[in-house]
Amino acid sequence: MVLHNDWFEAIEPMLFDMKKQILFTVISVVLFIRSMDAQVQRRRGPTLTFGGQVTQPIGEFSQQYDGYPAGLSGQFVAPLGRSPLEIGFGYSWNNMGSQNKDIDALVYTDSMGSDIYEEGTLRVRSNTNRYQAIARFRPFARRVQPYIEAFAGIEAFKMKTDITLDNQGYSSANNSVRQHLDMTYVYGWGAGLRVELAAGIFMEGRFESVTGGMVKYVDKESIQVNDNNSVTFDTRQSATNKYTYLLGVAFEF
Repeated sequence: MVLHNDWFEAIEPMLFDMKKQILFTVISVVLFIRSMDAQVQRRRGPTLTFGGQVTQPIGEFSQQYDGYPAGLSGQFVAPLGRSPLEIGFGYSWNNMGSQNKDIDALVYTDSMGSDIYEEGTLRVRSNTNRYQAIARFRPFARRVQPYIEAFAGIEAFKMKTDITLDNQGYSSANNSVRQHLDMTYVYGWGAGLRVELAAGIFMEGRFESVTGGMVKYVDKESIQVNDNNSVTFDTRQSATNKYTYLLGVAFEF
């Protein structure tokens, strides 16, 4: 079969356009793959995260404690070589109740044996402090970085009081007394998402499901400051399971 030259002349521009389109598609795919590969192979460094945190008691804890303790949280994790696995530690602080009362504080006794008082504030602070070891899986070293983690540690429930005096324009706290302390184990899992804002700076959100053991903690509704500046309170006991929600900033070095 013989093909006429005029037929070739008719389809030649179409073939040329198809070749250009195929070449453009291949180049685009190659550049995309190289870009993704470069992101995957991006250097992994240690990360420091800190931010604000809100706790939601669940189960028995929510029946015994009414409220959503807020506080601060920080984490430091470092990669294991070039793998997506990271290990580190974390710390969280939450306020479970506070109270201030204006008092006449005994400052000292003079040489005549008279007690000298000054106006001050008796501060009552009921807090939790959580310390935990972390194992994290962060599969992607890109601008958007989801991760999951497991953790275990201890949590301290304590209440302290101190007296703050106003001394010529500045305040000083003294007579710090620990009124209550109890500790328990914690473990659980978490999931987070980091989004890069600038080189090495990320916005991070994290959710944690925390299982906590039985512990005694101060009933915030029972705290009373008496006329003699002493403090009385009742305690409650329960497991301390909870969810936590964090929004913060992460720095990768």
